[in-house]
Amino acid sequence: MDGAFDTYWQAPLASAPHAPSIRQALTATLDPRIPNDVRQRALEHLEALKTQADAPQTGFTLADDWESDSALRYYGLQLLEYAVRYRWPEYGAAQTEQLRTWVRCLAGSLRAERDPLFLRNKIAQLWVEVAKRCWGDEWMDMDAQLVNLWEKSMADKGTVNKVFVLYVLETLSEDVINGEDAVAGLRLEVLGASLNEVMISAGLYEEYVKTRGERKEVRCGEQGWLARICEFFSLCVKQARMSDQSPQLVESMSACAVKTLNALRPTMAWISLRAAAEASCVDCLFLPFHTADVALQTAATETLFALLSRPYNAHWHDAWLHVLLQALRPDRVALIRSTYEQTASGPGEDDAKYTLQKKMSELLSVLADAIAQHPAALAMGNKLDLPSFFDLLLYVLQSKSLVVSIPVLHSWSRMMAVEEGAIIDIVFQALGPLVQTCSARLLRYENIPAEANDEIIEFLDEDFDTVPERHAFLGNYRRYCISIIQTIGRSRPLEALQHVLEQMRSMLQTGPYTVDRGFDPTRYYKASLPVLQFDAQYNVVVAALKGYATWCADTSALPHDDPIFAKAEQDRRQAEQALQEWSHSAMSLPIDEPEIAAMVLQTLVTILRTTQAGTSFLLRVVQHLLTMHLDDNPAHAGFSDAVKGFESLRVLELQKLALSFSNELLEVYQELEPRIDALARKHGEDVRLAWGFRSFLFMIIHRATNIEPQERMARLQSMLAPVYESWQDPHLAASVETLQGFCEALGLGDLAGFYKQHGFERVADWSAQQLDESGQARQAEIRARNDRLPLRMTKSMLAATTEKMKPGCDEFETACALWSAAIPVILPNLLQMLRHAQAYHNPANWTQLPDELQQVVRRTMQDRFWQAGISAESKEQFYARVSGSKTSFEGFASVVRGTMRNIREQGYHVLYLMTKFDEQFYGLPELAEPLAEALFADAEALSANHLHPIINLTTGIVQRCPPHHRARFLPPLLTRLFGKLDAKIAAEWEAIGAAGAREGGEGAGEEELGDEMRMESVLRQLTFSMVSFVPFLLEFDRAQQQQQQQGVPPSQSGGSNGAVQPPPAATAAAHTPAKPTVSDVVLSDPSVLEPLILFCTHALRMRDQRCCSTICKVFRTITPLFQTPHAPAPQVREFISTEVLKACITSLHEPYFADLQKELASLIAQVLVLYGRFTATPREVLLSLPEMGEAKVDRALGRLGKAGSERLQRAIVLELLEGVRGVGIHEAGRIRREVPKGGKGRATAGLERYMQVEQLPSVGRDGEEVGLDGVADLFGEA
Repeated sequence: MDGAFDTYWQAPLASAPHAPSIRQALTATLDPRIPNDVRQRALEHLEALKTQADAPQTGFTLADDWESDSALRYYGLQLLEYAVRYRWPEYGAAQTEQLRTWVRCLAGSLRAERDPLFLRNKIAQLWVEVAKRCWGDEWMDMDAQLVNLWEKSMADKGTVNKVFVLYVLETLSEDVINGEDAVAGLRLEVLGASLNEVMISAGLYEEYVKTRGERKEVRCGEQGWLARICEFFSLCVKQARMSDQSPQLVESMSACAVKTLNALRPTMAWISLRAAAEASCVDCLFLPFHTADVALQTAATETLFALLSRPYNAHWHDAWLHVLLQALRPDRVALIRSTYEQTASGPGEDDAKYTLQKKMSELLSVLADAIAQHPAALAMGNKLDLPSFFDLLLYVLQSKSLVVSIPVLHSWSRMMAVEEGAIIDIVFQALGPLVQTCSARLLRYENIPAEANDEIIEFLDEDFDTVPERHAFLGNYRRYCISIIQTIGRSRPLEALQHVLEQMRSMLQTGPYTVDRGFDPTRYYKASLPVLQFDAQYNVVVAALKGYATWCADTSALPHDDPIFAKAEQDRRQAEQALQEWSHSAMSLPIDEPEIAAMVLQTLVTILRTTQAGTSFLLRVVQHLLTMHLDDNPAHAGFSDAVKGFESLRVLELQKLALSFSNELLEVYQELEPRIDALARKHGEDVRLAWGFRSFLFMIIHRATNIEPQERMARLQSMLAPVYESWQDPHLAASVETLQGFCEALGLGDLAGFYKQHGFERVADWSAQQLDESGQARQAEIRARNDRLPLRMTKSMLAATTEKMKPGCDEFETACALWSAAIPVILPNLLQMLRHAQAYHNPANWTQLPDELQQVVRRTMQDRFWQAGISAESKEQFYARVSGSKTSFEGFASVVRGTMRNIREQGYHVLYLMTKFDEQFYGLPELAEPLAEALFADAEALSANHLHPIINLTTGIVQRCPPHHRARFLPPLLTRLFGKLDAKIAAEWEAIGAAGAREGGEGAGEEELGDEMRMESVLRQLTFSMVSFVPFLLEFDRAQQQQQQQGVPPSQSGGSNGAVQPPPAATAAAHTPAKPTVSDVVLSDPSVLEPLILFCTHALRMRDQRCCSTICKVFRTITPLFQTPHAPAPQVREFISTEVLKACITSLHEPYFADLQKELASLIAQVLVLYGRFTATPREVLLSLPEMGEAKVDRALGRLGKAGSERLQRAIVLELLEGVRGVGIHEAGRIRREVPKGGKGRATAGLERYMQVEQLPSVGRDGEEVGLDGVADLFGEA
């Protein structure tokens, strides 16, 4: 090989020997008329040339030939690039020196008029690739060569050299400091030190060397590149501002200024703030605001944002303060305002100006946040005009574009917590406009039709392509508005309450919420504009009341002899008097609109629970709740559903009062009981409402303290007697013995005969075919039998018993005594019900039917979905269609599947409520196995959207399981959960992959494509729920410990955010084998560990980035735990060293996982480093890859063992595995998710945090179809 190098590493030839064949091959690849097979052979020929020994010399000869066409020269640069990137380690010192010489020659001969920009950029990329491999070691004079290029006269070469150097410095900064470049990562210390050295001034570098020790001179000159770039930028802007210059020169200098800013921006993220201050970066970056060039202003705003958003550190306080004060100078605040006003534009009018406004808002938000975090440093003793700055913040907040205003809205929400006097005074002056703006912006814009003539809606249409993103953004916007109103209610309670309640009263008195003022039940629409406006005001009132409650808590903690306390008590009495007067006024107003009545009812209860009002006020509100009446009209389905929703809310609010005022309500219990009984009888057809009213009475007796224990127990047992008797009914026990018997009991017996009789198999559109009288009677019978099951009453009474009940209190002991005998009686029948409700979906149970009826059964089990952004119809149209088809074939199918779904979900809820009794539930010796069987035996037969409740229930069971029962109780459940759902999820992903492959061959219809999109969306949610359950298990005990330290009850612990941490040694040591941690159970029991790790391994290959990222963190947590010689560690090590390692490598080289290279490479490195000492398996896996020789692998493994940082380990892995598959890691890593510059979806990167979609699954209402909104209630109700 060295001999071969000697033959060609000489001066370049006058012409490349391969030039004719290369030119012909390039022509063949670019000419669309050339046959495909010829084009393919041409590409293969061009690729083969890259590996030939004389390729670098040929490449330079082609690239340096000015007379050749650009395509040929570009291919020459590709030959050089291949030599640098893939063959550099093979070359000796003389050969790498020759490569550097050729790259320098190419850079030195650039000419703007002859070299296209893409050629110049490619040469700059080549320079950077060489620099990453040898700058700071073999190449010590690179900076001098860059300075030499920079200082060439612009009269000779224009700005071509300047732009070249800027591109080199920008790319070096991105690859070495900000990016995850593998080659740069291998030499990070040398490259990072060198880059810092050449960027800062000589004086600053000398100080740096004194504190850091060793030095390596690579710099040239005193100035440093930061100062040079700022100086050149100032010159460019000056030239661009000179209107007497030629338009061509002005345009050229403006473009050059933008490129200069592009080079500065990545540097601003890491350069020392002292260097930025010394180079007067802020002064330079404000120069574009003196021009009218929007592109230049935008680039300057982005660069300022990169500099000013740097996190604060006390070590560089002075430099940070200097930079911030420079940006906040009064003249510069005025300059920002002037630019902001000049760039005002309507929706869709000027994309460039609108983008600048969004970026300026982000910049203002950064400045405001700095003031909020360090008010004393910035507000005191400095010549700042803070009132003008805050006035600008208020002005931007009021923008009709919510995307423009949300950064400063977020900053205002933070500013409200500042306690610095000067800031408080300014904020108080803005309270009026803040309340007004935030109140108006609480409108639910997502429910307003797009055709509404509203500028805010038009901007939203411009900004968002997908409905879920839009919903998530608006949810965040409202959250910040509510936070501000709540803080105002806390700081100025009297004024805030008076203002917001008066506005609500005015709306009640004048709005179209009664029949007399225009309300028409026949045209009812729950999202009408008047309802949405009242809903916004209702949220304002609730926020103000929360703020008032916080103020009450603040003032009650003051010393009672403090004069402030006396004044606060006087204000509190005044506020409570005003609240009671408002409530009496509201209760006297007639309301016919169900949604409005519900919100008024909630407001009254909130006021009652917030104030310390007497019994008379309580009884007046309770009386109003009991006597409120809305006339139902079943002929109008929308209105009738709203009335039913109001009745359900009334029950819920009564139960809240029972918890808060049980003693007071007990005093009037004799009066309440007959009225509640009457309401329960009135709503007897609705089991949920009837038992909700009875639960209200139960809660009063259970929670009251002024009643004798024996009397309480007797009364409660009497109330629970129907529940006890229902579960002990021998007919119920007989009905759940078999699936067939259970179906008969529910009215679902011989359903196949019913389908055959009515011809279901012959009807294509079930929603268009109406049931006859017998069909409707069968439908009603199924509903009635479902209602007669004891599930609803049990759920209602268990919820009433356990709601907000703390373990150990008297109420808890009473509850345990009440239910201890019932739970063992309920569970056997309940588990059988759940078992059958799942088995009903299993096709294996319907194989005796003819094929056409089996197809009818499968179709019956398919839910009708609506999904935001996917379904062609609107949500309202979907629910109207569902509501209008209740008596159709589709309505009958809905009742059938709804019956089974209700049984499952109510049963899950009953089980969850039972877990609150600890020993009475977990102490049952033979429960775990039957419970696992009931929950998971046929789980794979359920559709993906029906599996969320099982995961939620399992989460609750784990949370509440006492430590001494974990080792016995949890393994059967967790083993079944991971085994069944792994198989289900893997099969669903495989089906989606197969469907995608079919689409590649033949087009899919729009409806079919929509169904597949809905399936994939639901599957992603299920996968993420299951993936999130893994870190929940591993960090559960740590989370419990942290919550206990913070005073949060352990039972309120939630799931994981995916950031997994191993249990601390101290915590682990505190647990004994008799009381293991959850992670101990998971990691030490092979029956749980095996399916868990298998699921995690499969998740690494599922095409969902957040799931893959979470699982990478999981494996990085558990991999170090299996380094012992004791079982099951050796077996786990072998599995991770083979299957997990292979999965990581496979995902690493697929373009879909490009954004996860960092996580995947870190995990691969960890496995190689930790397990390479115990087994040769990781090495063998690497050797099995294509073009992976032993020497290459062993060299990489040796370097991994010595690597001192995680980034260096990642870089070694990425370098080792580059090019194993078709898409190399280097190219994949360049993939960026870019937002289009035109049209919709033009959100800036800084605004992405306000558009995160939280898709949390929840359960729909009983018997209703499931809607897929894709935001907060994936399985939400209409």
